[in-house]
Amino acid sequence: MKKCSLILGALLLLLVVSCYREEPSVAHLTVQFRLQETDVEVDLTQLEVRLQNKSADFTYLEHPDADGLVSFDVQPGKYDVVASAWFKATRIAVNGASEEFILLDELRLEIPLLVAVPNPLIIREAYFHGSSTLEGANYTKDTYIELYNNAGPGGQTLYLDSLCLAAIFPYNSTTGNNAWTGSDKLAIAQMYWMFPGDGHTYPLAPGESAVVACQAAVDHAGRATSGLHLNKAHFGCWSETLPRHEIAAGVVPMVLNMTGQGNAWALSVHSPAIVVFRPEMGVAAWQSQAAVWEDYEPGTSSGSKYWHIHKDWILDGVECVDSPSAAIKRLPGSVDASYVWMRSGHYSGLCVTRRLDFTEGGIDVFQDTNNSDADFLPDSTPSPRLKP
Repeated sequence: MKKCSLILGALLLLLVVSCYREEPSVAHLTVQFRLQETDVEVDLTQLEVRLQNKSADFTYLEHPDADGLVSFDVQPGKYDVVASAWFKATRIAVNGASEEFILLDELRLEIPLLVAVPNPLIIREAYFHGSSTLEGANYTKDTYIELYNNAGPGGQTLYLDSLCLAAIFPYNSTTGNNAWTGSDKLAIAQMYWMFPGDGHTYPLAPGESAVVACQAAVDHAGRATSGLHLNKAHFGCWSETLPRHEIAAGVVPMVLNMTGQGNAWALSVHSPAIVVFRPEMGVAAWQSQAAVWEDYEPGTSSGSKYWHIHKDWILDGVECVDSPSAAIKRLPGSVDASYVWMRSGHYSGLCVTRRLDFTEGGIDVFQDTNNSDADFLPDSTPSPRLKP
């Protein structure tokens, strides 16, 4: 018996040693980037290609060759690919992104590259993380979104009239999956808000901001540690049908459009996808076409119905996540090739704010590459450009 036990023990030890010596498996990924039809000459070697492991906060970075070809040798797993480049001299951005995929052994992807010209109307700052009450409780009524005319000196005055603000469904980036992945239509989360006016009521000149208080356009200094004076916001998401919303005198109410149930428009405290858009046929005509623009989640014929927008209607968007690992993508690459990642804890009182590109003639011009990872600074101190 002792002899058998010794032999068995030796075999087990050999098995353990063999396991420790076993090399981890390696998967090979090849990506071919192809520039869509354009007259712009692009040096593809300037692309930064990010391969994100979706099961861990780990990223591989590479640059393709002149023909747009790049390869990776990594551990098998779930990944996505994002590529971007910003050519400052011409103010042209190039972006491309894949959907999530499983890499097991060997895989080849072909990803189109889109050339993006900066949009004059941008989201300059988004504050959704919330803060704390003076007594230490969680507080989210001080959230806001700031729009900005980024046309620069000599640029065109824009009009906010009939533009719309919304958050895109799924509400959080941690939902697990997005049934609308790959679709040209995006679902609106719960409700959207429209700027009032007759077409020329609310001008926004180059270098000017419009701050929209999302729930309470009031002075929060006596309520919350953020101390935000949103009674000086330009607009407020307020309706008498939403009892949790507040607005101070002098703040212009936005126009509420319900698409679901609820008594407050609250951005996700950790991972909203925010867009500003204008339906190409006009808001009234869009609203009259429920048969086209209101539908169930793809693949279902019951449950909640959602109002939809076309991705081409979006003037600007920012996708925010708590962590890159397991984060689902809601905005298409033509709107936002990546996402901005907030490292701070919820209710930190911090926000995402756009990077300053340059200042000319006293007017700030911010970076706009259609890639929030490059364009926005996470965990920033809120600095809304309020009314005086």
